[in-house]
Amino acid sequence: MDINRRKFTTTILGTAAALALPLPALARATGKGKLRIGMISDIHQDVMHDGIKRLGAFLDAMREAKPDFIIQLGDFCKPTATNKPFLDLWNTWDGPRYHVIGNHDMDGGFRREQTAEWYGMPARYYGFDHGGVRFLVLDGNDPGGTRSGYNRFIAEDQKAWLDAELENTHSPVVVMIHQPLDNDWGVVNRDEIRAVLEKDRGPDHAGVAAVFSGHCHQDYVNRIGGIAHVQINSASYIWLPGNARRNVYDEESHKKHPYLNHVAPYRDPLWALVTLDLDAGTVDLQGRATEWVGPDPWERGAPENRYPRDKNRPAISNWQGPILKKS
Repeated sequence: MDINRRKFTTTILGTAAALALPLPALARATGKGKLRIGMISDIHQDVMHDGIKRLGAFLDAMREAKPDFIIQLGDFCKPTATNKPFLDLWNTWDGPRYHVIGNHDMDGGFRREQTAEWYGMPARYYGFDHGGVRFLVLDGNDPGGTRSGYNRFIAEDQKAWLDAELENTHSPVVVMIHQPLDNDWGVVNRDEIRAVLEKDRGPDHAGVAAVFSGHCHQDYVNRIGGIAHVQINSASYIWLPGNARRNVYDEESHKKHPYLNHVAPYRDPLWALVTLDLDAGTVDLQGRATEWVGPDPWERGAPENRYPRDKNRPAISNWQGPILKKS
């Protein structure tokens, strides 16, 4: 079932400008049994001319909001010397910070292990515990499946690791992955992986509460098999078909960043602040909204059947849901 994220259980903010309230305005006290996470996805430093400014704005807001940790959900940057200032900025966060590998993070022929090592990740896929929750970070870039283009697969060794982690974990589990597990743009063998996530492991297992992903540059939540699949929109843009490409920034920026006219950019960066309430068994997502830079995708000629307006929007919508099982 597709949950309309604009039907909030909290106050509905009526305009994009209202939705873009700065995160310092949010309550900062988490209280007992609450865990707060700052999430950002798909900055695409190697496409955008202002990626470092977008990342800086996120970090500034998180320093005000004071989450328990931050995580980026992939398509961050390639492991190159020119991107070291970008990674160095991320590493100024004085607290736990985590990475997910996206498909574009190996562009230019890099191996996943190189990217993981450069980011400082413990492995391509891994787990960690925080605030009574087990977090499992997956790598959706395994070779396999029958689709062309970038790899979108989870191989047997990673699948077996995931199954063992869930069998041995009694705490609530949250999964982080770049490619989603709920639609055709995501992991090719997603049905197999969802079956592992949805498996009934007995009353002493709290189970999987949610899956957070990026990759699609969309804004939505799906609930499948009792698990919320939350799409975190890109911090920067949506990618456009050839007929819809336009120059919307200054000539010099487009000259230095040749893929910049391939996108419909968001004027301000997007991110989410997610609060998991272990006592109440709920999740509260507070997002942001902004405007398009230049004409919107449909004015440019993007087809609505491929770019639905309710999902392809310059926003991460607020959302609340009873998705976190009590342990």
